[in-house]
Amino acid sequence: MDSNQTSILIIVGMHRSGSSLTASLLQNAGLHIGERLMASNTSNLKGHFENLDFFRFHQRVLQSQAIDPAGWTLQKEIKVEPAFVELAQKLVAENVQPSAWGWKDPRTTLFLDFWATLLPDANFLLVYRSPWEVIDSLYRRSMEPDQIFFQQPDLAPKIWAHYNQNILDLQSRIPERCLLVNIQTITHQTQAWIDSLNQKFQLHLTAPDPSLYEAPLLHQKNLDSQYPSLLQTFFPQVLEQYKQLEASAWRPHQTQIDLSWQTQLSSLNAQESAFQTWLAWRRAEKAQQSLQTQLTQLTQLQTE
Repeated sequence: MDSNQTSILIIVGMHRSGSSLTASLLQNAGLHIGERLMASNTSNLKGHFENLDFFRFHQRVLQSQAIDPAGWTLQKEIKVEPAFVELAQKLVAENVQPSAWGWKDPRTTLFLDFWATLLPDANFLLVYRSPWEVIDSLYRRSMEPDQIFFQQPDLAPKIWAHYNQNILDLQSRIPERCLLVNIQTITHQTQAWIDSLNQKFQLHLTAPDPSLYEAPLLHQKNLDSQYPSLLQTFFPQVLEQYKQLEASAWRPHQTQIDLSWQTQLSSLNAQESAFQTWLAWRRAEKAQQSLQTQLTQLTQLQTE
């Protein structure tokens, strides 16, 4: 089957940006996202909805150049060798469907030029999320590939900026093939978002089951926390980039861009927030020591 004769929608976004939820909604709405999908785990209780073929392909390309297979890189250009081009063509041929199809893997964000060239008729759904929520999610997640952030916590905002700059660049180059959208818009304006996809890319997606979205699973970090203010102090360029995303993103007609977060951020004291975090760490450490003492005492009583 010729992939150029089918509708291809590639779901793109930085890790922890809500692309798994997005992929689940699109699958339920009628987009074929693959037969072999990554299973759920503690970080994504409902599943990652990642096509294992493309997931493993991206990992192999990254590993061939001694790049972290999780995609934790700031390298601007990642060359895809001819052997991998042939493999990519084979994967497309194996996954192509007569109806609308696509895939989701955050690492795709590192290869946007490659896929846009290889599949000139493919369209891209570009999903983003506020930097403070993504970084907080990376820090909370305890999977092995994320251990790098324990040694280099300031790498997380840099990675967020790198991935989302790739998204902005693609949106600028081929806007007719892209729909850029905030995950909050997807969750709060789901039907309008589906209608926009159908109209722009001539798809025939139906309304997804609203029960697929469970708000508690998409942790939201309030602006009155210390995290956004830390970004404002140490990574102001990240917040400027977030403003660019918001200014370029699709939203329902007559919906205003919500920039209230700028006013809220200006009232936060990053210095005080940093010391509050220090204090919280020490309190948590003391509480842990107290629990350990109680556990030791309980164990001694049980053995007597």
